[in-house]
Amino acid sequence: MSIPNNYKNILDKLKIITEENIKSLIEQEILYSDDKFQKNYIQNHSLDYLNKSIKKPIPINIIYHSIYNQDNHCQSSNGKLNFQRYNFSVRNDYDIKYDQKFFDNNTAPNYFKKQIDNCVKSFLDNESIKDDIDDLDNYPKVFEFKYNYQHPIPNPIMFGPKLLENIDNYKIIFISPICLIIEQKGECTGFTGLDCFYSAIRNKFDMELNDDLTIKKTTLNCYFGINFTKSNWLQGKIKSNGYSQAEEGMTKKYLPAITKELNLTIKKYSNDSKKIVIDGDKSDFLDDLIINDSFISDTEEEKEKEKEKEKEKNIKKKEMNKIKNKGNTNGSLNYFLIIAIIIAMVFFLKFFGKEYTIIILLGIIVYNSILINNKLNNLSK
Repeated sequence: MSIPNNYKNILDKLKIITEENIKSLIEQEILYSDDKFQKNYIQNHSLDYLNKSIKKPIPINIIYHSIYNQDNHCQSSNGKLNFQRYNFSVRNDYDIKYDQKFFDNNTAPNYFKKQIDNCVKSFLDNESIKDDIDDLDNYPKVFEFKYNYQHPIPNPIMFGPKLLENIDNYKIIFISPICLIIEQKGECTGFTGLDCFYSAIRNKFDMELNDDLTIKKTTLNCYFGINFTKSNWLQGKIKSNGYSQAEEGMTKKYLPAITKELNLTIKKYSNDSKKIVIDGDKSDFLDDLIINDSFISDTEEEKEKEKEKEKEKNIKKKEMNKIKNKGNTNGSLNYFLIIAIIIAMVFFLKFFGKEYTIIILLGIIVYNSILINNKLNNLSK
């Protein structure tokens, strides 16, 4: 598909392609329909690079590379993990398995395929995106991947599980050169009732262009919904807890985290792009080496810190294994407890009559209801 020569016609074309591709993907059920999202927690939030007197809207190709490109190591982790794995480490998740259903940055559309340093350079130079959008036939493009991992439950209740099995399915959808959508389907097991619903998340990044095809504004909308696949008597509780925790997670965790990462990425590659003149003044050369962290070898102190971090990581892993084994032991104890309760009920029914037995049964039901309610509160966190 060729692009028009006139800038105004290009802008109109990009808007039309964006709308048509979203509509087509929803009809094909590649994108979720709007009814899957009951909440819009972040609305038209402006994403800008802030550095002293500089405030500029961040292009969506930098957002893709910094946050969602699985081959890119994020700056928040000191260049050691991609952004998803970094978040897992912050949450103390473990036993993480990555399934690359379809992800190959080399097949991304031109505007998103550019190397991150070139993306930053174009951004800082305020270049038009015209030269990178000559492959409109390559839109829409969908990348898919998923992560399986163990999530430890903070403050687990008595007789409840100590961890949950989680599956996060991601779709990166390159809608057009001015629109990027990431959708996530979250599922978890490990407690009664969790297999009856899934969470749906959509992060939608839109770019508004100036008349000369430079970037005028970049906005983010975050949507969330809990969708039930079968009925559950705790449906109301699951929804209320899920929505309140999702709002806190998106506004107080996700948004600050990506804002920090985007600014660190731009700062990193803007420093790296400074030219090092070896034949020039040696002091200038040394200044450039100091600015560019990638040229500095690890000191002994840094190596010691890395060793300490590795020790802490191994300790956490051992603790999680202990929790898992303890959870299995508690599961066996639960079976014995159930059998004991049944025997006790038979005894009371035989020697004390139905009235006393009914009172005891009601007490057990109330007690378990309290346990389940506390459990759901912990799970939502």
